Amino acid sequence: MNEVVLGFVVYLVILAYIGYWANRFTGTEDQYFVGGRKVKVLAAALSDKASDFSGWLMLGYPGQAFSTGLGAFWAAIGCLFGTLADYVFIGPRLRIYTGKFRAITVPDYLEARLKDDTKLIRILGAIIILVFMTAYVSAQFKAGGKALSQAFGLDVNTAILLTAIIVTAYVLTGGFFAVVWTDVVQALFMVTTLIIVPIVAVLAIGGFDRAIEIMAHADPKHLSPFGGATGLAALIFAIGYASWIVGYFGQPHIVTRYMSVEDPRKLRRPGIFISGFWTILVLWGAFFAGFIGFALAKAGMVQVTDAEKIIPAMAMTLMPSWLAGFIIAGILAAIMSTADSQLLVASSAISRDLIHKVLGKELGKKQMVNIGRIVVIILSIIAIYYAINGNKLVYGMVATAWGGLAVGFGPILLLSLWWKRVTKEAGIIGMTYGLVSEVILESAIYGWEFNPKAPGIFGVIGATLNGVPVFFVNFFVTMAVIILVSLITKPPEEIVRTHETIFKKVPIEVARSRSQAENVAEFAKANGLI
Repeated sequence: MNEVVLGFVVYLVILAYIGYWANRFTGTEDQYFVGGRKVKVLAAALSDKASDFSGWLMLGYPGQAFSTGLGAFWAAIGCLFGTLADYVFIGPRLRIYTGKFRAITVPDYLEARLKDDTKLIRILGAIIILVFMTAYVSAQFKAGGKALSQAFGLDVNTAILLTAIIVTAYVLTGGFFAVVWTDVVQALFMVTTLIIVPIVAVLAIGGFDRAIEIMAHADPKHLSPFGGATGLAALIFAIGYASWIVGYFGQPHIVTRYMSVEDPRKLRRPGIFISGFWTILVLWGAFFAGFIGFALAKAGMVQVTDAEKIIPAMAMTLMPSWLAGFIIAGILAAIMSTADSQLLVASSAISRDLIHKVLGKELGKKQMVNIGRIVVIILSIIAIYYAINGNKLVYGMVATAWGGLAVGFGPILLLSLWWKRVTKEAGIIGMTYGLVSEVILESAIYGWEFNPKAPGIFGVIGATLNGVPVFFVNFFVTMAVIILVSLITKPPEEIVRTHETIFKKVPIEVARSRSQAENVAEFAKANGLI
């Protein structure tokens, strides 16, 4: 056990040093929240994925593979294609647009892009971030509590507090630059952990064929790609797990990475290849850790009372102490790499979007950074409360928060980057609908999936689409609302021309003024058009 603690402490010392080093680059608001837009694509890509795959990857998803079996692999498919879609449809265009507007946050960008002088889009964006991002951080603290309690025999609530203290401390220290570089280290910890664990599991059980034999005897449905369902039920089963794909378009803690990249062209190549390859490795590892873990549990080789603790249970049972410490550090890496990013984004929603931009408080850049740090502490305390008193499943907590952000931001971000006709009225109505509907539906239908036992009309919805997450259906409804409102309202001509200038191959010589020509040249070059 001492060796486990030693390995874990060494990992924390490495993170502390990175936070100390990064603090030298954190003197302004721009540096604190988006790293001064000087982040190299390798660091941004690894940080993007480390921020994406949280305690869900190391506890929630293996727990689903443990409980559901082969059918849980559909979630990996959804996450992989969601990652690729983000780099194609969101990353490069968002970086170019936010660079033009000098936007630091997602609400910053949306307000400038839609030319909203009412401040409603910024306020709505801040509320969406605060509601769902705080819930997301709570899920990470819950995951940390499960991992540390399993590894060190701590009370779960004590372990939650320990996780929260560690995460909050280094967010306060270094801001975005620290988060990015600790994410790089943590991404390497995560991928190494998820290569080691399934290999050790297969060797321990006596080979893959032996694991399949045990699972077939214990529960034949475990080997079904659709959980034993057929026909329409099988399709709904697959959609339910693969539905994570639409969420990628609206996650502020992920898309902020694209805003920080030094060269937007590199998000296409090599960024998409780095992220795609890393994603395949970790999802493969997380799935098979839980899948083979089920066979180990049925064979009596691993004792686990909570399916989401299968990876720490295997580490402590099957591995040498020093290696188990390394695995536990890898689990905490996944948790911390997401929670720190989420706290930073939530902090910016209050300090920049509400205090600075909405209330108009003119504060120094250093003061804004300090306010951001105070907000991080307050949000961490709230997240601790819900981690201790909220949903017991990390998978469900993450899916609910993920869905709220997906519906609140995904449709308007996607349309604003690709359609010149989207209007501020559509943004306001669409984001309002997304926020209100997600809060009501997620609360009424109990968690991440439609529940036929929910009361009234919600029970009817749940019985009709049992197994399909609320956010998957609501994403497309919100997009339809934004399109319809945009068609009956009119965007400012200035905004339409800006969009055409940036994203179309407009010959510089036909520009009507020198400033337009310079603008075309700058953004056409940045977007790889000339």
